[in-house]
Amino acid sequence: MTDVVLHIGTGKTGTSSIQKLLGNNRPALRGQDVLYPRTPGRYRHVRLGLMITPPDELDKMIAWSRIDSDDPVAFQRQVRDELLAELRESDRSRLLVSNESLYGAGEPALRNLRTFLDGFATSVRVVVYLRRQDDHLLSRYQQRIKTGTVDRIEEYAEADLARTYDYARRLSLWERVVGADETVVRPFESGQFHQGSLYQDFLDSAGIDIDASTLKPVERTNESLDAELVELLRVLNMHRVENRGARIGQIDNRPLLKTLFTTSQGPTLGLPDDVLDRLMARWEQTNAAVARDHLGRADGVLFHSAKRSASTTTEQRLDPARLDHFFELLHIPADEHAQIRAIAVREDRRA
Repeated sequence: MTDVVLHIGTGKTGTSSIQKLLGNNRPALRGQDVLYPRTPGRYRHVRLGLMITPPDELDKMIAWSRIDSDDPVAFQRQVRDELLAELRESDRSRLLVSNESLYGAGEPALRNLRTFLDGFATSVRVVVYLRRQDDHLLSRYQQRIKTGTVDRIEEYAEADLARTYDYARRLSLWERVVGADETVVRPFESGQFHQGSLYQDFLDSAGIDIDASTLKPVERTNESLDAELVELLRVLNMHRVENRGARIGQIDNRPLLKTLFTTSQGPTLGLPDDVLDRLMARWEQTNAAVARDHLGRADGVLFHSAKRSASTTTEQRLDPARLDHFFELLHIPADEHAQIRAIAVREDRRA
């Protein structure tokens, strides 16, 4: 039997860095009787999320479109069997898995996860990081643009975001369906990290007795795009959806990002202070409940940092005159230029 730690995110809370730290330091983890398995993924355990997702829902997931399989049931059975085999062969008493998509999994997927864990888990600890909703939204919007969102940020901010940002309700679902023996909630703020280190904070939260400073370090990369480049990607997403038959939310902009990251120099995209204030007001009570119930804070204060407004701009605009520069930079085929330009001009009028 095995003690299991599930790191479920949320997304945009340093999860990729944590996963790379764990993947790069498997020998040190083995020394603590911990298996960070390879079967679900080298770093992020994407295949675990796909394994528990109902087969008829996999087509909605961009991660599934990158899997070379046309038989969801066979794929899920293979992942399950190989993961259990890796656990048996490792002879480790603790299993640590990490996948930020687990946080937002629906109830059917969570029931599948519980069924899977019932076969071998002695105990289950859930580790989750929560970020100020206004700060998270700005970062999450960038991520959605990278995978095909076509909404402007104002439209995105006005959507129903309760599934992600009602932290108390989401954690309640996890506790009810998965039935974790322990849920460790950590605010994603450097001032609240153990020893001021995200890595040490995570290791301590997961119950792993390792000094993070002794581990092989992770190279940090800049994953933020400035406001102009965010709007450029949104225009390209619209072009692919309107003219190339792409599906919103399932566009892979990764081939463009490496080039764009090296040219990103302007302010990042933000929202007016009054919009951010209204956003946080929506979650005041649920945040207070999490602070009281999971962190034992009688004052109900979950986050200490202020809203992010410095070094940002509220102008989401791409000057159509700049398109020739980007066409050349990104090697966009000439036969697509006119269609992209028409969208850019249309959207510039809306800005």
